[in-house]
Amino acid sequence: MKRSLETDGKTQNARTSNNSWGHRYTSRAILFPFTAIALTGLISPLSYNLLPADILFEAVFLIATISLLSPPKKSQIKYALAASLYITISFGLMEIFRPANILDFAQAYKAFFYIVPLSFYVGRSKFNKREIIYLLRILLTIFLVKYGYSRILNLTPRMGERPGIFVENNFELIFIIILFYISEENLKNLERALSTAAVIAIVFLSGSRSALAALIVTFLFIHVRSTNAKTVIAITVTLALTIGAAFIFINRMDGSIETIDRVYFLQIFLDETKDWDALKYTLGSMPLTPLSDHSCTALSAYSALYSYSGDDSCYSVILHSFILRVIFDHGALGLVFILHFVLQALKRSNYSPKKRLCISLTILISAFSVSAFNSVFTSLALAIAFSYPQTPNES
Repeated sequence: MKRSLETDGKTQNARTSNNSWGHRYTSRAILFPFTAIALTGLISPLSYNLLPADILFEAVFLIATISLLSPPKKSQIKYALAASLYITISFGLMEIFRPANILDFAQAYKAFFYIVPLSFYVGRSKFNKREIIYLLRILLTIFLVKYGYSRILNLTPRMGERPGIFVENNFELIFIIILFYISEENLKNLERALSTAAVIAIVFLSGSRSALAALIVTFLFIHVRSTNAKTVIAITVTLALTIGAAFIFINRMDGSIETIDRVYFLQIFLDETKDWDALKYTLGSMPLTPLSDHSCTALSAYSALYSYSGDDSCYSVILHSFILRVIFDHGALGLVFILHFVLQALKRSNYSPKKRLCISLTILISAFSVSAFNSVFTSLALAIAFSYPQTPNES
């Protein structure tokens, strides 16, 4: 009996050791690169980063996924298989009916590509509170310093107006906001106050309207729980943030609402889809359907987003907004599939309905402006969220 207990104890210790090793490897595969690449951005006053951060983070995401050393849980296999099947069928249809550059295809289907590795993270315990708080501290410090000196020194027009650490700040700020949201309840009162002030300052310094709107929603979800003194303070701060958002919005209008680029992209989208029926809006266009020559010419100011083929054609990516892109390429059904995956993955990771809604809305708000689910920064934020253990009764 004693020998049996000793054997069971050794087996349990071995399992704990293996799980601990797997946990450390995965978390550090994300934490260390984030720290290192953020530091190279901090010392890059004339550009976002000394390194190609977006490409490096794609590699980080891949390596971290491999380090999980286990297949997706049964509940997630159907999503990974559905996404893989959709990508495969779409690629086949593209090759048969409208051959295009494979890089254009990959860009249009990125969100579905990301679902496959993300399914591996769901319900795993790979990050602990200490690691999440460490990452938040280091990134808030670096972002605040870089955004601050970029604004003050105004060394280049781009960095002086829209500073960034990794890439354009619309993308990286959604990562920061989600990281702040999932970690703030574990901060002590003083650090929570300082972190909140830092996030607000960073978002205001960024000049990003979508990030400011996402922050307002997140702030409401964090603080508005009941009607008391804290609620009054929370609503007051939210109103201040809303006024700030309106100021940035109006300040960047440059005359009229038509001058806002996202409004112009919407006009192009509506012109491209004016003859669509309900079925087309549900399923989207044929795989990799280019925009009309007229629309591509009208968007020539964004020629950097033209097709990789170099023939001056363009695809939905030039519309920037993920909402417009996903409906054009994949239809409303594609958007519903992606949202359903995220919501159920957060549920499987024991996030409360309130938290699931907040995280999803934060990403959706960014989706009206930029690539959202198509961004590696959103995918990394979700990977951390999915594998950060929650207790079922957390509000």
